[in-house]
Amino acid sequence: VVEHEAVANVTLPPLLEGQPLHAAAGGHVPIEAVHYEPPTGRLAGHRRRLPWRRATAVAAGLAVLGVLALLLASVAVTVQTSPRAEPDVVDFVGAVLEVPVLGRYLVLPGDYSLRVTAEGYAPAALDITVARAPDQQFIVPIERLPGRVRIGTGGVAATLEVDGRELGPLPGEYELKAGRRELLVRAPRHEDHREAFDVAGGGIAQSLDVSLLPSYASVSVTSVPAGARVLVDGQERGTTPFESTLDAGRYSLTVAHPAYRHFETPITVKPGEPLVVGPIELGLADGVLAVRTEPAGADVSVAGRYRGRAPLDLSLPPNVPHEVAVSHAGYQGQARTATVQAGKRAILAVALAPILGEITVAGEPADAELFVDGRSRGAANQTLSLPAAPHAIEVRKPGLATFRTSVTPNAGLPQRVEYALTTPAAARAAQLPPRVRTALGQELVLLRGGKFALGSPRREPGRRSNEAQRTVELKRPFYLGTREVTNREFREFRKDHASGIFKEETLDLDNQPAARLGWRDAAAFCNWLSGRDGLPPAYETRGGQLVLSEPVGTGYRLPTEAEWEFAARHDGRGPVFRYPWGDTLPVAARSGNYADQSALYLTPVVISGYDDGHRVAAPVGSFAPNALGLFDLGGNVSEWVNDRYQIYVTGPEQVFTDPVGPQEGDTWTIRGSSWLTGRTPELRTAWRDVGSGGKQDLGFRIARYAE
Repeated sequence: VVEHEAVANVTLPPLLEGQPLHAAAGGHVPIEAVHYEPPTGRLAGHRRRLPWRRATAVAAGLAVLGVLALLLASVAVTVQTSPRAEPDVVDFVGAVLEVPVLGRYLVLPGDYSLRVTAEGYAPAALDITVARAPDQQFIVPIERLPGRVRIGTGGVAATLEVDGRELGPLPGEYELKAGRRELLVRAPRHEDHREAFDVAGGGIAQSLDVSLLPSYASVSVTSVPAGARVLVDGQERGTTPFESTLDAGRYSLTVAHPAYRHFETPITVKPGEPLVVGPIELGLADGVLAVRTEPAGADVSVAGRYRGRAPLDLSLPPNVPHEVAVSHAGYQGQARTATVQAGKRAILAVALAPILGEITVAGEPADAELFVDGRSRGAANQTLSLPAAPHAIEVRKPGLATFRTSVTPNAGLPQRVEYALTTPAAARAAQLPPRVRTALGQELVLLRGGKFALGSPRREPGRRSNEAQRTVELKRPFYLGTREVTNREFREFRKDHASGIFKEETLDLDNQPAARLGWRDAAAFCNWLSGRDGLPPAYETRGGQLVLSEPVGTGYRLPTEAEWEFAARHDGRGPVFRYPWGDTLPVAARSGNYADQSALYLTPVVISGYDDGHRVAAPVGSFAPNALGLFDLGGNVSEWVNDRYQIYVTGPEQVFTDPVGPQEGDTWTIRGSSWLTGRTPELRTAWRDVGSGGKQDLGFRIARYAE
């Protein structure tokens, strides 16, 4: 192997002529000893010496050859800086050869630390790798040294901010980074000075003189007479003649003298512009007119301008007459003339004559107590003469709800107020709103219930065995949804809900009733809606099942079976209808969405000659409401109710009050016909069905107790 300093060459070892290469085991080849004879003659016993000049020439030649070899092995590279500058020193640290030639440097290939220094810049270094390739260029990033900048302010004490960072007080000298700098000079009572300044850097000294503009001005105030107090924004600053300085801005200036009228004016102080106010001639001080009326609370006007309600103190110009008008609802108005003296107080007392009207209060119980405007007037049943102004009338008796109203008597026109005191519960019920809305916009109507026979009599045609009659009394007023819950509304609760398709007819439009829902799905929707409206949930989880809470609160729930039938059978006076449209057949035209003749290809049993315009579920509310304002209690979809399914066997005298059904069971009651109903018995309002899972023609509506 031959190694060369400049280049690496690998050659095969030479072969001895006539002798082959040997490869011994282990890589060792034995070399046999040969006979050796030392040289004879001149060279025997000592080395032959070369003359010194010849030795020197040989050494120089070898050196030249070495340099030439290094030069031949070197690579020419270019070195620049960013930003461009003329380097003072370029050093390839660790290089055997570094020769500058015509703006380039000859160096051997290898890894180096390239160090550069230039005047006005900080020393910089860059790790580089010189490869054996032409036109190599290395750019060394260098940073300009900061400069020294002296900033003067004309002797004003200030502070300096550079590029948003506070540096210190001014005047003074600071070392700033080279480049364009944003300067901000702040000084008390002077306007901020902003300036963009180019810092040369590189240690170069610069100077900048800043002229700060004052943000204040001198203000002088004079008055006739002198000696008046001067107030600026309510703060006393001196007496006239007055002179001071104020910061630029808007102020309220007041000049006050105890024997004269106050002078007030807004002033604007502009930077560096002196402001002179006056001389101000102060007029005589106002007098005070104290207006007192009987009764109190009368409206007071001076020269046609409303000034307030009595009792009232008025500041008025002195020594001139003033027209004072006094009026009060239910009383005859009066006008007076009043004069006040400067700095003095006068009193004007006015007694108003009432305009009376007759009010008769009558009602039950007769021994209740009457209050007018909060004052007791004795027994409630009496006739009063009251001023023709609004009065608060109250009739009270312990244990009963207070009766309240407002009345305005009229002269010559007697009026009558009638009352009937009830228990607090009855009074609260009377105040319930007739309709309410959910957060989804669903409307519910208030129903007050009553006593009626639930189910069907034994002789009713089409009656089934699970329709046994029982007497029910609904005492708690309740709200019932006017329409069935739609797909859009249910998808607010469960986004992926789909009512699906029945024989290529869609049931999934937004305004069609939500279907294919189990009882638990409907109950869960009610609890979700209660939370959205801030109501207590009506259902609770018990034993892994949703059951109605005890006692039942005011949250949304499914209507009870008794509530549903009460509403479905109602004719406007009571629950009596056999069918949703009345008591007789045939089905009344446009009375609901049933299995009409257009649905013959959907179901084998349809209502002959009846056409409601919809083959499957119709948009909710498509047909006329019943006497209570409720839609689709017959037809469209059958509806889940709250009650678990049960067949009742009761005595004729037993009365069920607000029944909610049994608390246990795996099936629930279904009420009402649907768009698939074509058989007459199932069209009746007493018809009952049972189920646990969803069907294509089964949905629900919501209800809740009113209190």
